[in-house]
Amino acid sequence: MHWIPTVDTKLNIWTIAAVFGAYVALYNTLRGWWRSTLGKRALFIRNYRKLAPHVRHEYVKELFGEPAWQHRQIAEQEMTVRTWPLGRMAYLTTWCTEDDEVAMYSLTTRSRMFRPAIRIGTEHVIRLGKSHLSCLPLPEVVGPPLWSVGAQRYSYSESHYFGSPGGYRTWVVGVSDAGHPATAPVGLGANSEECEDPSQIEGYRALARVNSVLIAGGGADRLESILPAAVGPEIGRVILVEPEYGLRARLARLRWKAQFAAARLRELGATRSDG
Repeated sequence: MHWIPTVDTKLNIWTIAAVFGAYVALYNTLRGWWRSTLGKRALFIRNYRKLAPHVRHEYVKELFGEPAWQHRQIAEQEMTVRTWPLGRMAYLTTWCTEDDEVAMYSLTTRSRMFRPAIRIGTEHVIRLGKSHLSCLPLPEVVGPPLWSVGAQRYSYSESHYFGSPGGYRTWVVGVSDAGHPATAPVGLGANSEECEDPSQIEGYRALARVNSVLIAGGGADRLESILPAAVGPEIGRVILVEPEYGLRARLARLRWKAQFAAARLRELGATRSDG
């Protein structure tokens, strides 16, 4: 029986430590890759659902990092407005008091790939970029819908308030020109005060999709001075960011060049046939 090999069953603590360290490093690498690529959408939604009125700005910064834009705005009181670009998927905007307490925050989708489900009050659930305005009843407590159509900007908002069952919060749903899809309320007039035919509102609500939701805590009276534009970020600020470089940008340029070349060929063909 001397031919049976001897098996050493002693555990080498250094080998175990090395294997464990390799597993931890691999896990952290895969986790970072997932959060920066395929899992980015789920991470944004999960962090957004951790927000609530009256949280600290530092808490928001821990979830989403440093904001890209920050400016002061007067809305019953001076507030600090900050905006985060969530990749190419969405924009997050917060309005903070002098104590850096979040009084309001909004989420605007900018991609058909980002359609999170958001609860409005206790009885309604919508999907950004997919649900139409008509899936919610017309506001009865806060006031009529508001909209504004200018030479370059447009926006539409509806405020919903449910009292104690809704935690005394106000939900503002609407259409921001910085979001996607963005249907301009051009048939309703320049603004809600100049609307000549209120019956057209129902037609617009059945056509337009909600791309922005703003949630405000107590003291929602301050919304009157910033709506409807505040339902989403200021497009004049966010549009100034240079387009991203890389494979996606190259493919977009190639697609544009191909479309331009095809249009030129059609024009040449039409010119020759006329000749």
